[in-house]
Amino acid sequence: MNITFWALMILMLLVAIGLLVYPLLKVRKLSSLVYKDSNLKINDEKILELDNDLQDGHIDQLYYKAARAELDRELLIDIPAESKDTAAEHYVGSIKRHPAMALVISVFIPMLALLLYLDLGMHNASDESFVAAQAQGQTQTKEQPSVEEMTAKLEAKIEKNGGSVKEWMMLGRAHKYLGRNNLAAKAFAVALERDTENASLMLELAEVLALSNNRTFTPEARALVLKAYELEPDNPNSLWFAGVAEYQSGNYHQTIAHLKKVLPMVLKEEDVMKSIINMIAESRNALIAQGEDMPELVQILDVQSLVQQVEASGSVVAEQPPEKVAGLQLHIIVDVDEQVKQKFDAGDTVFIYAKAKQGPKMPLAAKRITLAALPTTVILDDSMAMVEGMNLSAFDPLVISARITKSGSAIAQSGDYIGNLETSNKAPAEPLKITIDTVVP
Repeated sequence: MNITFWALMILMLLVAIGLLVYPLLKVRKLSSLVYKDSNLKINDEKILELDNDLQDGHIDQLYYKAARAELDRELLIDIPAESKDTAAEHYVGSIKRHPAMALVISVFIPMLALLLYLDLGMHNASDESFVAAQAQGQTQTKEQPSVEEMTAKLEAKIEKNGGSVKEWMMLGRAHKYLGRNNLAAKAFAVALERDTENASLMLELAEVLALSNNRTFTPEARALVLKAYELEPDNPNSLWFAGVAEYQSGNYHQTIAHLKKVLPMVLKEEDVMKSIINMIAESRNALIAQGEDMPELVQILDVQSLVQQVEASGSVVAEQPPEKVAGLQLHIIVDVDEQVKQKFDAGDTVFIYAKAKQGPKMPLAAKRITLAALPTTVILDDSMAMVEGMNLSAFDPLVISARITKSGSAIAQSGDYIGNLETSNKAPAEPLKITIDTVVP
């Protein structure tokens, strides 16, 4: 703020004060002049007119005297004093000078204006600064580089200085986000060479290797997963990856062992529980198919202990279902709409499962196949119950669903396609038919 600004501000303030104060100090003089130039002047003019009329013979002496008397009465009404000066003073008695008001205007109003300026002016300046900073921030946000640009810059930085473990991990995750799984694998591999005991890094590398191989663990990826499991045997991620890797390798006993350990860790994750229990059940069935004697699924899962833990966690499974009725089987013919089929690959996953229409959300029975197997007939029965008492026979009516997914996730995702069918648990004589034809929103 410069001297010119302050000089102009003071000058304008003085002009404003003068315009306000001058009338308050000059009011008596002005009021007297107004009186003399109005009421008295008008009365003199009327008398002069009467005198002229009398001289010209327009009126007689009698009318002249009566008119003059009337003018005097009117003047006495307006002027209670005897002289013009006295009358003027009386007339303006209600409009006095106001020196106090002039003093207030001259002193306090400038002070008030200055205080308001210091307060509001500062805030406005701050607001303007904030708006300017916000605009600058928005400009910077708009100019933020894309993920591809950031990845390119990170690559250039790593190429220049060799890169730290953290930078290589960040590069791997960026490539993974962009779907460049091969490049992500290379970045994770470099990071792992520099941090050979990092279990999380091993799992990330194994995952992108599997994604590059149609979601199937290669021998290298499986070795990484098992190494991560050795380093962190109680880590749920290590257990989950180990279970899946062993399942894909046909090592079903190891699959069951790993997934049984992770199951109590995900009691509040209902969909994850479903996937784990389903994989354990399929491993059991595969071992039975190989000629091994296997205990019931409820015994493998130690359902009694599991239910107690689920009840303690507040899960929906805590409800006690009706008593089990053995032997129910549902034969389901599963097919897919031809137009939907063209949107997926032959190796994409298809889940077929039954739920209670009213009751717990966990599937009562489930089966997992691939799109290449369709159309096919699938059998869902009481032996597939994931928790004791929660089987097909215990609930009526039932909702049968078949869902195809590219992600392979047991949790329905936008872009999956599904088909639903409601039925009774009174085993129908004819097979049920369900067609996958509706997109999941």
